[in-house]
Amino acid sequence: MVNHSSIASLLCHIARLTKLGQKAPANKQNISQPINKEPRPAASCLPAELLSEIFMRTLPPFDELFPPSKLRSPMLLTRICRRWREVAVGTPGLWCRLFGRFMSSHCRHRKKESFCYDTWLKRSQGLPLSLEVMCFPNPLIGLLQHYTNQISSLRIVCCAATHDLLLNDLPALQVLTLDGQINYSQSKRSTVARSILNHSFTLRSLTVTGNEPSFYSADFDPFKNSRWTHLTDVNICVRQKNVLVALLQQAPNLSSVKIFIIDIHPEPPLPVKLCKHEKLQLLHIRSFEPFLSLPYMFNALSLPNLRNFIANEGMQPEWPHEEFKAFLARSKCPLEVLHFGSGMTETPRFDEQAAEYIALIPSLKVFPPRKCIR
Repeated sequence: MVNHSSIASLLCHIARLTKLGQKAPANKQNISQPINKEPRPAASCLPAELLSEIFMRTLPPFDELFPPSKLRSPMLLTRICRRWREVAVGTPGLWCRLFGRFMSSHCRHRKKESFCYDTWLKRSQGLPLSLEVMCFPNPLIGLLQHYTNQISSLRIVCCAATHDLLLNDLPALQVLTLDGQINYSQSKRSTVARSILNHSFTLRSLTVTGNEPSFYSADFDPFKNSRWTHLTDVNICVRQKNVLVALLQQAPNLSSVKIFIIDIHPEPPLPVKLCKHEKLQLLHIRSFEPFLSLPYMFNALSLPNLRNFIANEGMQPEWPHEEFKAFLARSKCPLEVLHFGSGMTETPRFDEQAAEYIALIPSLKVFPPRKCIR
């Protein structure tokens, strides 16, 4: 495994040692001779294109982002020599990923940090940005308004009630992650959810961890066709049993859906209208409540390309065996993995029910519960 920070440190040490070695006098007579020209480090003699490519390999993975620091790449690369600074500043790919967090409570320091972030983002020269923003409310919000057309990947950590303002205009957004507990009133949750749905037409991946914001069926407009045509991966919380059906209707290219069912919101009986989705391959359902919503889901769905079905962390004896069996027969899917939680596998009829599923799909493998599937 490549250690990106080690590469950056090694390059800097090579440059410094080379520079010191070229300056070292060969004998005592040379000590008194003035140095007319500062020698260049050998590493700095590389073509700019090659040096730029080496610099790109010093960047950490996106999930290991840190706030800007002069001790880490890419800022570290600008401090070695003029040549390295010119190449680093002129390599926009070095400045396309940023972790933003304001640590200082002093206005003067915050202005300095704002200048640092703005300089960083300007060096990206219009390329797509991958950003991670922490600890809202955050003055970085206002700064990012100037770069909304570039943001393609955004992760918001430890959110507070102002981050929906940032989601109002992100025309290039492809990956959105809301990470951490978000405390909202129901009206605020609806505002956030609708903001995501109404302004993220290019979205490919949506992940919401924690229990909020949760999605209701009203957050999806069933009368508009295929609004999320690019969406392929979803991991969200839902509060109504028809949210999954509405989501599949809106996103015809979904291949992976993970939903966490919490406190199903009371609603009148819904007419079952079959939804056939051709692309979905993985469906993972979690709940800490009895799966009272599953009969409706199974009766309303046909998933002919489903290969993995996982239900865990809350499976109860109320498992709708007949509805699920009818769903498998209707879908005629190439299901390979069927994974249940302990609440289901510990029931007396589990082996009998599993045998009926395998009879419908001979290639199916039924797995015992694991302690953790995320």
